[in-house]
Amino acid sequence: MRHSNLTPTFGTVIHDIDLTNVTYELAELLYSFFSKRKLLIFPNQILNNTQLSNVCSVFGNVWSDKKDSYNGLRQTDKYGQQNGLVEMVEENGLLGEQRIPWHVDLTHFPSQIIPNRILYAVELQGIGAPTDFIDTVEGLKLLNQTTFNFLRSNNIHCKAPYKTPWDSIMRRPAINWHPKHNAWGLVADELFTTYIEGREDYLEFIKPIIEQMKTEYTFYSHDWQGNDLMVYDNWSLMHSRRKFNNSIRKLKRITWDQDWYRYE
Repeated sequence: MRHSNLTPTFGTVIHDIDLTNVTYELAELLYSFFSKRKLLIFPNQILNNTQLSNVCSVFGNVWSDKKDSYNGLRQTDKYGQQNGLVEMVEENGLLGEQRIPWHVDLTHFPSQIIPNRILYAVELQGIGAPTDFIDTVEGLKLLNQTTFNFLRSNNIHCKAPYKTPWDSIMRRPAINWHPKHNAWGLVADELFTTYIEGREDYLEFIKPIIEQMKTEYTFYSHDWQGNDLMVYDNWSLMHSRRKFNNSIRKLKRITWDQDWYRYE
């Protein structure tokens, strides 16, 4: 197995590895990489839905719409889930072809737990809307103390800009403590956050903050290749998707509740 880091603070590409059969020893190794590097990319993986689920189970408890009727899995897959746990995210799906602003997944979901996800490229044609990431654990350290203290002491109100199985606002802290990095990560975003307590001009407030966190050391843009498998940490990273340019991009997605103490 070979690996190469994408930035000094986050992101690792792991080469020469076969994820079709994840042993306990391999699971421990993958978990160790993920808990330190926040974003893992495995090129050239040929995996079926069961194998994808097995990879996710390395990190926590996989979501299934068979267990929860108010599940985030019902939001983006217009064709229905595969085996009750795999979504297909594509250029003509619910999120459309436009740029998706910076966000942390499922902060609008009625749960106190922020889940984590994989993305797996199954079909690509043309220039396929890269996925951009910001390491907010490191990015928050770039903010002045006044701004950080304001985020630390206030809550946000989250709601999806599209129809969900529930009609309620989720209230969360604006920043979230990461148990592995012993630091704060940003939850307040441009997509799901509608309001921050103490500010009426929310978007005008948060957009320059996100831009300030974006440096050559905290930013990475992923141009998808066929059969790329990506594992990313919502507790420490924020991501966005660029606009599609007459292209096709179909990604499978699985969600799980992260267990940060699984191998301790």
